Amino acid sequence: MIAGALGVSFRQALRSVVLTLFPLAFISLFAWATAGSVTGNTSDPVRASAWLYLAVHLVPFHVPTGRLTFLPLLAVVFPMWAIRRGLPKVTEAFTKINGARAMYAFWYAALSEVIAALSRYHGIAPNLYLTPILTFLIAIIATHPFQIAKSRAFYLALYLFLISLGVGAIAFGYSLAVHLKQVESILVVFSPGVYGSVLMILLQFLYLPNLALASLSYITGINISFGAQTLIGASKIKLLSVPALPFVPALPTAAHPILKYAVGTWCVIFLITSVFIVRRSLNFSQLIREWALSGAKVMVFIVAISYFAAGELLTPSMNPVGVIWWKFSATLAIAYLSAGLLAILTHLAMRRITHRESRGIRG
Repeated sequence: MIAGALGVSFRQALRSVVLTLFPLAFISLFAWATAGSVTGNTSDPVRASAWLYLAVHLVPFHVPTGRLTFLPLLAVVFPMWAIRRGLPKVTEAFTKINGARAMYAFWYAALSEVIAALSRYHGIAPNLYLTPILTFLIAIIATHPFQIAKSRAFYLALYLFLISLGVGAIAFGYSLAVHLKQVESILVVFSPGVYGSVLMILLQFLYLPNLALASLSYITGINISFGAQTLIGASKIKLLSVPALPFVPALPTAAHPILKYAVGTWCVIFLITSVFIVRRSLNFSQLIREWALSGAKVMVFIVAISYFAAGELLTPSMNPVGVIWWKFSATLAIAYLSAGLLAILTHLAMRRITHRESRGIRG
Protein backbone atom coordinates (compact mmCIF):
# COMPACT_ATOMS: atom_id res chain seq x y z
CA MET A 1 0.00 0.00 0.00
CA ILE A 2 2.83 2.40 0.88
CA ALA A 3 4.68 1.53 -2.32
CA GLY A 4 1.50 2.18 -4.30
CA ALA A 5 1.01 5.58 -2.65
CA LEU A 6 4.62 6.53 -3.37
CA GLY A 7 4.18 5.46 -6.98
CA VAL A 8 1.03 7.56 -7.37
CA SER A 9 2.68 10.64 -5.87
CA PHE A 10 5.71 10.19 -8.15
CA ARG A 11 3.58 9.82 -11.28
CA GLN A 12 1.48 12.86 -10.44
CA ALA A 13 4.60 14.91 -9.67
CA LEU A 14 6.05 13.87 -13.03
CA ARG A 15 2.76 14.78 -14.71
CA SER A 16 2.81 18.23 -13.08
CA VAL A 17 6.39 18.81 -14.21
CA VAL A 18 5.43 17.84 -17.77
CA LEU A 19 2.37 20.11 -17.72
CA THR A 20 4.63 23.06 -16.96
CA LEU A 21 7.64 22.02 -19.04
CA PHE A 22 5.98 21.11 -22.36
CA PRO A 23 4.38 24.52 -23.09
CA LEU A 24 7.70 26.18 -22.24
CA ALA A 25 9.49 23.74 -24.55
CA PHE A 26 7.10 24.72 -27.33
CA ILE A 27 7.81 28.42 -26.74
CA SER A 28 11.56 27.76 -26.75
CA LEU A 29 11.39 25.69 -29.92
CA PHE A 30 9.20 28.30 -31.61
CA ALA A 31 11.60 31.13 -30.66
CA TRP A 32 14.58 29.05 -31.80
CA ALA A 33 12.95 28.24 -35.12
CA THR A 34 12.02 31.86 -35.88
CA ALA A 35 15.09 33.64 -34.49
CA GLY A 36 17.71 31.01 -35.28
CA SER A 37 20.72 29.93 -33.23
CA VAL A 38 24.43 30.66 -33.33
CA THR A 39 25.32 26.97 -33.18
CA GLY A 40 22.27 25.54 -34.89
CA ASN A 41 22.16 22.82 -32.26
CA THR A 42 18.67 21.49 -31.48
CA SER A 43 19.72 20.98 -27.87
CA ASP A 44 19.58 24.77 -27.43
CA PRO A 45 15.76 25.04 -27.21
CA VAL A 46 15.63 21.97 -24.95
CA ARG A 47 18.08 23.55 -22.56
CA ALA A 48 16.27 26.89 -22.81
CA SER A 49 12.97 25.24 -21.89
CA ALA A 50 14.62 23.85 -18.75
CA TRP A 51 15.83 27.34 -17.87
CA LEU A 52 12.35 28.74 -18.41
CA TYR A 53 10.92 25.98 -16.22
CA LEU A 54 13.27 26.90 -13.40
CA ALA A 55 12.70 30.63 -13.92
CA VAL A 56 8.93 30.29 -13.45
CA HIS A 57 9.76 28.68 -10.08
CA LEU A 58 11.84 31.80 -9.21
CA VAL A 59 15.09 29.82 -9.12
CA PRO A 60 18.06 32.25 -9.36
CA PHE A 61 20.71 31.82 -12.07
CA HIS A 62 24.42 32.45 -12.29
CA VAL A 63 25.30 33.87 -15.71
CA PRO A 64 28.68 34.85 -17.20
CA THR A 65 28.09 38.55 -16.46
CA GLY A 66 26.65 38.14 -12.94
CA ARG A 67 23.35 36.76 -11.66
CA LEU A 68 19.72 36.73 -12.68
CA THR A 69 17.44 36.91 -9.67
CA PHE A 70 14.93 39.47 -10.96
CA LEU A 71 12.34 36.95 -12.16
CA PRO A 72 8.63 37.31 -13.10
CA LEU A 73 6.32 36.77 -10.13
CA LEU A 74 3.21 36.11 -12.18
CA ALA A 75 4.85 33.12 -13.88
CA VAL A 76 4.54 31.15 -10.61
CA VAL A 77 0.82 30.77 -11.36
CA PHE A 78 1.51 28.20 -14.09
CA PRO A 79 3.42 25.60 -12.02
CA MET A 80 1.00 26.10 -9.13
CA TRP A 81 -1.90 25.35 -11.48
CA ALA A 82 -0.12 22.22 -12.76
CA ILE A 83 0.66 21.04 -9.22
CA ARG A 84 -2.90 21.66 -8.08
CA ARG A 85 -4.26 19.48 -10.89
CA GLY A 86 -2.35 16.44 -9.69
CA LEU A 87 -3.32 16.72 -6.02
CA PRO A 88 -6.71 14.88 -6.02
CA LYS A 89 -5.26 11.53 -7.11
CA VAL A 90 -2.42 11.83 -4.60
CA THR A 91 -4.81 12.46 -1.71
CA GLU A 92 -6.83 9.39 -2.73
CA ALA A 93 -3.74 7.20 -2.30
CA PHE A 94 -2.82 8.55 1.16
CA THR A 95 -4.75 8.40 4.41
CA LYS A 96 -3.46 11.78 5.65
CA ILE A 97 -3.61 14.94 3.55
CA ASN A 98 -0.43 16.45 5.00
CA GLY A 99 1.54 13.30 4.25
CA ALA A 100 0.22 13.33 0.67
CA ARG A 101 1.21 16.97 0.22
CA ALA A 102 4.70 16.42 1.64
CA MET A 103 5.43 13.37 -0.53
CA TYR A 104 4.00 15.03 -3.62
CA ALA A 105 6.13 18.14 -3.00
CA PHE A 106 9.20 15.98 -2.35
CA TRP A 107 8.97 14.20 -5.72
CA TYR A 108 8.26 17.49 -7.49
CA ALA A 109 11.34 19.09 -5.92
CA ALA A 110 13.48 16.05 -6.73
CA LEU A 111 12.48 16.08 -10.40
CA SER A 112 13.10 19.83 -10.58
CA GLU A 113 16.57 19.32 -9.10
CA VAL A 114 17.36 16.79 -11.84
CA ILE A 115 16.27 19.32 -14.48
CA ALA A 116 18.44 22.00 -12.87
CA ALA A 117 21.48 19.73 -12.73
CA LEU A 118 21.15 18.71 -16.40
CA SER A 119 20.60 22.29 -17.66
CA ARG A 120 23.96 23.76 -16.55
CA TYR A 121 25.79 24.95 -19.65
CA HIS A 122 28.51 27.46 -20.58
CA GLY A 123 28.41 29.58 -17.45
CA ILE A 124 24.61 29.60 -17.15
CA ALA A 125 23.83 27.64 -14.02
CA PRO A 126 20.70 27.55 -11.87
CA ASN A 127 21.24 27.50 -8.13
CA LEU A 128 21.20 23.80 -7.24
CA TYR A 129 20.85 24.51 -3.52
CA LEU A 130 17.78 26.73 -3.81
CA THR A 131 16.06 24.72 -6.57
CA PRO A 132 14.70 21.92 -4.34
CA ILE A 133 13.82 24.38 -1.56
CA LEU A 134 11.88 26.78 -3.77
CA THR A 135 10.10 24.09 -5.78
CA PHE A 136 9.18 22.22 -2.59
CA LEU A 137 7.73 25.39 -1.01
CA ILE A 138 5.81 26.25 -4.18
CA ALA A 139 4.33 22.74 -4.22
CA ILE A 140 3.38 22.96 -0.54
CA ILE A 141 1.71 26.34 -1.06
CA ALA A 142 -0.07 25.16 -4.20
CA THR A 143 -1.54 22.16 -2.36
CA HIS A 144 -2.56 24.10 0.74
CA PRO A 145 -6.29 23.79 1.56
CA PHE A 146 -7.15 27.47 1.81
CA GLN A 147 -9.94 28.05 4.33
CA ILE A 148 -11.05 31.65 4.51
CA ALA A 149 -13.36 31.06 7.46
CA LYS A 150 -10.40 30.25 9.75
CA SER A 151 -8.23 33.24 8.74
CA ARG A 152 -10.65 35.98 7.78
CA ALA A 153 -8.47 38.80 9.12
CA PHE A 154 -5.47 37.59 7.13
CA TYR A 155 -7.48 37.30 3.92
CA LEU A 156 -8.98 40.74 4.48
CA ALA A 157 -5.48 42.20 4.76
CA LEU A 158 -4.45 40.17 1.72
CA TYR A 159 -7.40 41.47 -0.34
CA LEU A 160 -6.64 45.06 0.66
CA PHE A 161 -2.99 44.54 -0.27
CA LEU A 162 -3.94 43.10 -3.67
CA ILE A 163 -6.25 46.07 -4.28
CA SER A 164 -3.32 48.35 -3.46
CA LEU A 165 -1.17 46.32 -5.85
CA GLY A 166 -3.77 46.94 -8.54
CA VAL A 167 -3.50 50.68 -7.86
CA GLY A 168 0.26 50.35 -8.30
CA ALA A 169 -0.27 48.58 -11.63
CA ILE A 170 -2.58 51.38 -12.79
CA ALA A 171 -0.01 53.99 -11.78
CA PHE A 172 2.70 52.12 -13.68
CA GLY A 173 0.46 51.77 -16.74
CA TYR A 174 -0.36 55.48 -16.67
CA SER A 175 3.30 56.47 -16.45
CA LEU A 176 4.14 54.10 -19.31
CA ALA A 177 1.32 55.51 -21.45
CA VAL A 178 2.51 59.08 -20.86
CA HIS A 179 5.97 58.11 -22.14
CA LEU A 180 4.74 55.94 -25.01
CA LYS A 181 7.06 57.57 -27.56
CA GLN A 182 10.11 56.51 -25.55
CA VAL A 183 8.75 52.96 -25.43
CA GLU A 184 8.37 52.96 -29.21
CA SER A 185 11.94 54.18 -29.59
CA ILE A 186 13.23 51.33 -27.44
CA LEU A 187 11.23 48.78 -29.43
CA VAL A 188 12.69 50.17 -32.65
CA VAL A 189 16.18 49.62 -31.26
CA PHE A 190 15.31 46.04 -30.30
CA SER A 191 13.58 45.29 -33.64
CA PRO A 192 12.13 42.04 -32.24
CA GLY A 193 9.88 41.32 -35.22
CA VAL A 194 6.30 40.04 -35.03
CA TYR A 195 6.98 36.87 -33.04
CA GLY A 196 9.57 38.56 -30.86
CA SER A 197 7.13 41.35 -30.06
CA VAL A 198 4.51 38.83 -28.94
CA LEU A 199 7.03 37.10 -26.67
CA MET A 200 8.22 40.46 -25.31
CA ILE A 201 4.66 41.51 -24.49
CA LEU A 202 4.09 38.18 -22.74
CA LEU A 203 7.29 38.65 -20.73
CA GLN A 204 6.27 42.17 -19.70
CA PHE A 205 2.89 40.85 -18.61
CA LEU A 206 4.54 38.21 -16.42
CA TYR A 207 6.71 40.92 -14.84
CA LEU A 208 3.67 43.09 -14.09
CA PRO A 209 3.45 42.17 -10.35
CA ASN A 210 7.15 43.06 -9.91
CA LEU A 211 6.64 46.42 -11.60
CA ALA A 212 3.32 47.06 -9.85
CA LEU A 213 4.88 46.41 -6.44
CA ALA A 214 7.76 48.79 -7.22
CA SER A 215 5.24 51.39 -8.39
CA LEU A 216 3.14 50.87 -5.25
CA SER A 217 6.21 51.28 -3.07
CA TYR A 218 7.07 54.55 -4.81
CA ILE A 219 3.59 56.12 -4.71
CA THR A 220 3.28 55.29 -0.99
CA GLY A 221 6.48 57.13 -0.15
CA ILE A 222 8.87 54.16 0.09
CA ASN A 223 12.05 54.26 -1.97
CA ILE A 224 12.80 51.88 -4.82
CA SER A 225 16.03 51.10 -6.66
CA PHE A 226 17.15 50.62 -10.24
CA GLY A 227 20.71 49.42 -9.91
CA ALA A 228 23.65 49.76 -7.57
CA GLN A 229 23.97 53.10 -5.75
CA THR A 230 20.65 54.35 -7.12
CA LEU A 231 17.62 55.68 -5.31
CA ILE A 232 14.17 56.60 -6.57
CA GLY A 233 12.09 58.25 -3.88
CA ALA A 234 9.54 60.96 -3.32
CA SER A 235 12.12 63.55 -2.31
CA LYS A 236 15.22 62.39 -4.17
CA ILE A 237 16.04 60.61 -7.42
CA LYS A 238 19.54 59.30 -8.04
CA LEU A 239 19.95 57.31 -11.25
CA LEU A 240 23.02 56.17 -13.13
CA SER A 241 23.02 54.71 -16.64
CA VAL A 242 19.92 52.61 -17.28
CA PRO A 243 19.48 49.83 -19.85
CA ALA A 244 17.07 50.19 -22.77
CA LEU A 245 14.23 48.07 -21.43
CA PRO A 246 10.57 48.57 -22.40
CA PHE A 247 9.49 49.48 -18.85
CA VAL A 248 12.30 52.00 -18.24
CA PRO A 249 10.31 55.02 -19.61
CA ALA A 250 7.84 54.56 -16.72
CA LEU A 251 10.53 55.52 -14.19
CA PRO A 252 9.90 58.91 -12.53
CA THR A 253 12.11 61.73 -13.77
CA ALA A 254 11.31 64.32 -11.09
CA ALA A 255 10.77 64.29 -7.35
CA HIS A 256 7.25 64.38 -5.89
CA PRO A 257 7.74 65.30 -2.19
CA ILE A 258 4.02 65.07 -1.43
CA LEU A 259 4.17 61.28 -1.88
CA LYS A 260 6.17 60.85 1.33
CA TYR A 261 2.93 61.49 3.25
CA ALA A 262 1.21 58.67 1.37
CA VAL A 263 2.96 56.15 3.64
CA GLY A 264 0.01 56.73 5.97
CA THR A 265 -2.06 54.72 3.50
CA TRP A 266 -0.59 51.54 4.99
CA CYS A 267 -1.68 52.61 8.47
CA VAL A 268 -5.24 53.05 7.18
CA ILE A 269 -5.21 49.61 5.50
CA PHE A 270 -3.93 47.85 8.60
CA LEU A 271 -6.26 49.87 10.84
CA ILE A 272 -9.21 48.44 8.88
CA THR A 273 -7.79 44.94 9.45
CA SER A 274 -7.20 45.57 13.16
CA VAL A 275 -10.69 46.96 13.68
CA PHE A 276 -12.09 43.85 11.97
CA ILE A 277 -10.13 41.67 14.42
CA VAL A 278 -11.24 43.73 17.41
CA ARG A 279 -14.93 43.48 16.43
CA ARG A 280 -14.73 39.67 16.00
CA SER A 281 -12.82 38.93 19.24
CA LEU A 282 -14.76 37.86 22.32
CA ASN A 283 -12.06 38.56 24.90
CA PHE A 284 -8.70 40.29 25.21
CA SER A 285 -6.52 37.16 24.96
CA GLN A 286 -8.33 36.04 21.79
CA LEU A 287 -7.93 39.54 20.35
CA ILE A 288 -4.16 39.60 20.95
CA ARG A 289 -3.71 36.05 19.66
CA GLU A 290 -5.63 36.63 16.43
CA TRP A 291 -4.03 40.03 15.83
CA ALA A 292 -0.50 38.65 16.33
CA LEU A 293 -1.15 35.52 14.25
CA SER A 294 -2.72 37.47 11.39
CA GLY A 295 0.11 39.99 11.52
CA ALA A 296 2.72 37.24 11.37
CA LYS A 297 1.04 35.71 8.30
CA VAL A 298 0.72 39.10 6.62
CA MET A 299 4.37 39.99 7.23
CA VAL A 300 5.63 36.60 5.99
CA PHE A 301 3.65 37.12 2.78
CA ILE A 302 4.89 40.70 2.35
CA VAL A 303 8.53 39.80 3.02
CA ALA A 304 8.34 36.89 0.57
CA ILE A 305 6.63 38.78 -2.26
CA SER A 306 8.84 41.88 -1.89
CA TYR A 307 12.01 39.77 -1.71
CA PHE A 308 11.21 37.79 -4.86
CA ALA A 309 9.88 40.87 -6.69
CA ALA A 310 13.36 42.44 -6.76
CA GLY A 311 16.85 41.24 -7.49
CA GLU A 312 19.84 41.39 -9.80
CA LEU A 313 19.36 41.82 -13.53
CA LEU A 314 22.32 40.05 -15.17
CA THR A 315 25.06 42.38 -13.87
CA PRO A 316 26.11 43.63 -10.41
CA SER A 317 25.53 47.20 -11.61
CA MET A 318 21.84 46.32 -11.95
CA ASN A 319 21.40 45.07 -8.39
CA PRO A 320 18.94 45.65 -6.84
CA VAL A 321 16.20 46.37 -9.34
CA GLY A 322 12.69 47.10 -8.07
CA VAL A 323 11.33 47.41 -4.56
CA ILE A 324 13.82 47.55 -1.68
CA TRP A 325 12.38 44.53 0.10
CA TRP A 326 13.73 45.14 3.60
CA LYS A 327 12.69 48.80 3.64
CA PHE A 328 9.25 48.01 2.23
CA SER A 329 8.71 45.17 4.73
CA ALA A 330 9.95 47.20 7.70
CA THR A 331 7.69 50.13 6.81
CA LEU A 332 4.63 47.89 6.56
CA ALA A 333 5.54 46.12 9.81
CA ILE A 334 5.70 49.46 11.64
CA ALA A 335 2.38 50.47 10.07
CA TYR A 336 0.75 47.20 11.22
CA LEU A 337 2.06 47.60 14.77
CA SER A 338 0.95 51.25 14.96
CA ALA A 339 -2.51 50.54 13.56
CA GLY A 340 -2.96 47.51 15.79
CA LEU A 341 -1.96 49.35 18.95
CA LEU A 342 -4.32 52.21 18.08
CA ALA A 343 -7.24 49.84 17.47
CA ILE A 344 -6.59 47.76 20.61
CA LEU A 345 -6.09 50.74 22.93
CA THR A 346 -9.21 52.42 21.54
CA HIS A 347 -11.16 49.19 22.06
CA LEU A 348 -9.96 48.89 25.68
CA ALA A 349 -10.78 52.53 26.41
CA MET A 350 -14.28 52.15 24.99
CA ARG A 351 -14.84 48.97 27.01
CA ARG A 352 -13.75 50.73 30.18
CA ILE A 353 -16.04 53.70 29.49
CA THR A 354 -18.95 51.35 28.74
CA HIS A 355 -18.25 49.40 31.92
CA ARG A 356 -18.26 52.58 34.04
CA GLU A 357 -21.48 53.80 32.45
CA SER A 358 -23.16 50.47 33.12
CA ARG A 359 -22.05 50.58 36.75
CA GLY A 360 -23.34 54.15 37.05
CA ILE A 361 -26.75 53.12 35.71
CA ARG A 362 -26.93 50.23 38.20
CA GLY A 363 -26.02 52.53 41.03
